[in-house]
Amino acid sequence: MKPHFPSVRSSHAFTAALALATLTTVGGTSVLGQEKEVKVVPGAPRLLPEDAFLYARLDNAEELRSDLANSSMGKMLNDPKLKPLASDVYSTFRDLFEQISDKVGVTLDELLAIPHGQVAAALIPGQIPEDNDNIQQADESDDSEQAIQRRLRRKRREQNSFAGVFIVNAGDNVDKLQSIVDKLERQMVDNDGYVRRVKEVQKTDVVRLLPPRTGRPEVEYFERDGTIVFGIGHRTAQDVLDHWEGESELPSLADSANFTSVMSRCIGAESTRPQLTFYVDPYHIAQKIVKRSGSMGAAMVWPMVESLGFERFRGIGGSSFRGGEVFEDISHLHVLIDPPRDGLLGVLRPDTGDSTPPKWIPSDVTTYTSLYWDIDQTYENVGKIMDNFQGADSLKRFVEAPTQKRTGVDVQKELVQNLTGRIIRTTWIEPPARINSQASAHGLELVDATAAKATIAKMREKFPNVMTAETIGGSVVYFFRQGRNRVPEGFRKPEPCIMILGKWLIQSDSRKLIERITRANSGAISGLVTVPDYELVSAELGGKLDGEKPFMVSFMRGADFLRQFYQIAGDDGTKKFLRGQAEKNPNVGRFADVLQRNDFPPFEEFEKYFAPSGVFAYDSPDGIHFGSFTLVADEE
Repeated sequence: MKPHFPSVRSSHAFTAALALATLTTVGGTSVLGQEKEVKVVPGAPRLLPEDAFLYARLDNAEELRSDLANSSMGKMLNDPKLKPLASDVYSTFRDLFEQISDKVGVTLDELLAIPHGQVAAALIPGQIPEDNDNIQQADESDDSEQAIQRRLRRKRREQNSFAGVFIVNAGDNVDKLQSIVDKLERQMVDNDGYVRRVKEVQKTDVVRLLPPRTGRPEVEYFERDGTIVFGIGHRTAQDVLDHWEGESELPSLADSANFTSVMSRCIGAESTRPQLTFYVDPYHIAQKIVKRSGSMGAAMVWPMVESLGFERFRGIGGSSFRGGEVFEDISHLHVLIDPPRDGLLGVLRPDTGDSTPPKWIPSDVTTYTSLYWDIDQTYENVGKIMDNFQGADSLKRFVEAPTQKRTGVDVQKELVQNLTGRIIRTTWIEPPARINSQASAHGLELVDATAAKATIAKMREKFPNVMTAETIGGSVVYFFRQGRNRVPEGFRKPEPCIMILGKWLIQSDSRKLIERITRANSGAISGLVTVPDYELVSAELGGKLDGEKPFMVSFMRGADFLRQFYQIAGDDGTKKFLRGQAEKNPNVGRFADVLQRNDFPPFEEFEKYFAPSGVFAYDSPDGIHFGSFTLVADEE
């Protein structure tokens, strides 16, 4: 679990898909040992414009395939006990892909094997095409009011348009990639009316596909040194070629101060090159969308948004590294923020403190997160933001006074000021495995637990039919009454509740988790703080922080999520459900057949391939930094 950060859970799913394809197409073998003379292609940041809005890059596709084959997920899928199932699943995907294989001209195996070196994509500002580029100039001589308005709207869109660039180094597979591009080109020319033009630039043919009418984008592409650059928009591919040749007078993305500042925090944090990098410029994307829309409302709101300091979000970037003796993967994400932290940025008030799990966190939780936040300052700054839109004392008028009238609770004194700022979230996979088996609990550390109990009593007196009280493990737990809504078959029924345990206000959606929390607190079962895996992750977190004081740390057992999915997939109820859906969708039936044909060995046999993960975040003068890692599993 990675709150507000690319999750380890989703990365395991992504890894599973790629590793499955890798193992099936290359059999887990690496072709990196083949020595060939390869021409060096400039990195994508040196080929893209300085003002790129969004950028993502895979450094080397061949190395990534090798890394995935040797990852914990790859090893699990290659395990003799699971390989028949993995191969069967991939064969099903391959059969499904054959339905579109004729259109793209390659098989699934060939498509996955095409990328060789870097693969990059970018969203960049569009350029206004020259008048003589338009194949058809519609209503340019029409002086009617409607025609004039159309031309004005078109000009505004052109001036604030987006364009796209895709860079794929295919190496020896460039002919296969070119065949896909050729098929796309024929479709655009034959079916959509585009006109093909070829322009030689720096001894390289740049193919331009010009639209039949205004309002549709130009398309450009060229091939060089085993790399195809494909652009959507005027001069997109040609400008990349100019940068490649060093003939462009315009700075590249690599020259951008914002880009280099962000990436230095993400790439410079490790000693090796990252396999994946990305960069986003949120402020200029939003600004371009507002200007492009032409909306009067957006034009009025945007200056107010700018006055709140949104322009001080200078960029967001991230990186991902794979391999190593200690870490299987490492990721970084940095949010670059200019000081001062006022206006909208005033709500970003992280704090620091002890992150040791309290004793009520059970040892078998799937995730644990400890977060510190300056709640008083955040609350005050939220009020200042609201005042800009709603006038003075807006928090008092719209939040505090109505709450006081309805519940008798003083929001500031009884709620905000009674919180220390430490927030905990933990999750646990409640058996049996179901789609929503993941139960959660949130803990808010209290300044005065007795005062919090009095606040709850006041609420119960005001709303006597909302909660019912029960005693669990010697503590009073308040369960919220629910309607008679039926829970779908195969789903867990949530049981929302709150309790005060020591100095903590705890909210959960599971009775069973609350029971385990009270038992851990009493010492009847062990707590997370005693678990060796947690101690190991905690020790490595200290090394990654390098003296920085974190405001957030997390611990996660990624294998738990995979176990949940694995058990659901092998459940007879799941197979029955998929068979029922097969009548509506034949493709679902194919996967139902796969599950029916294969036996599922106990997941415990594959746990050796997985190790726990850690996440951290700290505040810095130039922004907020997040990091994550997964340890290398001990397979013995």
